[in-house]
Amino acid sequence: MSSSFHLITTIRYDSNLLNISWNSTVNYGQPSPFMLLPYHFDRLKAAATLHGWQDTITSISWASFLLTCQHVVQAYDGPAKGGPFKLRLVLQRAGTLSITVEPTPPIAADPMLAADISPSLDSLPRSLGDPIALFLDMEATPSSLFTATKTTYRSHYAAARARLGLPDVGGPADVLLWNTKGMLTETSVRNFALFRHRRWVTPHDSTGCLLGVTRRWLLEQGLIAIDEQGQLHKNSVREGELVLLFNAVEGCRIAVAHLRKA
Repeated sequence: MSSSFHLITTIRYDSNLLNISWNSTVNYGQPSPFMLLPYHFDRLKAAATLHGWQDTITSISWASFLLTCQHVVQAYDGPAKGGPFKLRLVLQRAGTLSITVEPTPPIAADPMLAADISPSLDSLPRSLGDPIALFLDMEATPSSLFTATKTTYRSHYAAARARLGLPDVGGPADVLLWNTKGMLTETSVRNFALFRHRRWVTPHDSTGCLLGVTRRWLLEQGLIAIDEQGQLHKNSVREGELVLLFNAVEGCRIAVAHLRKA
């Protein structure tokens, strides 16, 4: 395992977020084009704590973090200038923060809309787009600090995608991971929830799942619940069931579960 890993977080920049009240609430009551930005700051500091990077924690402040994000967007002069963008922030142990910017697809509705969807609906709103194909992995992915935190050490995710014949990044499909105890954890690029007992349920922190930014917000809003009963075992996944996926760039998406890839 590489000892030269860095911490990362990815952020959505979208002018449409200026008009979404929940994003303003998270941003200390102020409209912001960055989705859940304070939560990303919290995530980096929490991950630094877990990895024992004490000096790194004291080297970054909210004010400098915010200004760095703003300056990078203002200086961007590439395709689709104006956004929406995906910002990839990399925090090194020395406290250096670097950011890359790339265009990301627009979202037709509130990014969290899918969390209000019940699988009992006859049809999904068109604004949600086409469901993602989600394939159950064939092998366990052992849990560690590198699954609970987001870092540049991602070979375990690449391996899971390769087992299903998926590219390292992108594409219309994803893989559903499980740990050595058979408990579902996350996908290769998203957190998830399954609909159980009339609500969306997401894996417990103890599974080693990624403690994602959007996952945190959904839990705080009561839109998803923690799996306190150990329901989310790999053997509980049903072919064709709808799955709620979420991350900090896309917001929430709907997927269709498949137990094996044809």
